[in-house]
Amino acid sequence: MNEHDFSKKLVTLLDTDVNNISDKVALDLRAARHSAVAHAVSRQSSGVGRSGNLLHRHSWFSQHRTAVIGAVLIAVLLSVLGVWQMLPQPADDQAEIDAALLTDDLPVHAYLDNHFTQWLKNPSSEQ
Repeated sequence: MNEHDFSKKLVTLLDTDVNNISDKVALDLRAARHSAVAHAVSRQSSGVGRSGNLLHRHSWFSQHRTAVIGAVLIAVLLSVLGVWQMLPQPADDQAEIDAALLTDDLPVHAYLDNHFTQWLKNPSSEQ
């Protein structure tokens, strides 16, 4: 049974039952409908004098409060990380030594010598 057939059956059942409703039930349904409409109208008119846009924003914020707070916390965290990255970092001594060795003019035989570590311990041997 597809959706169209189901809706036809439902409409048929509702139409046949509408003709068999007692007067008391019809009056109760009418009173309930009027009460619901009056309630809806009073809810709409209670916002008179206020900005509808402001009400909409407040409503959106109250529904998404956790997401907004989370987004603000993430923004603060990223800001702190950005500032931390911009701060001057203390240089690593080993990195400075390696950079000095790599940029210094070493004699050619130092690269070919098997005792390169001994030469490093005594750098005054040849300059």
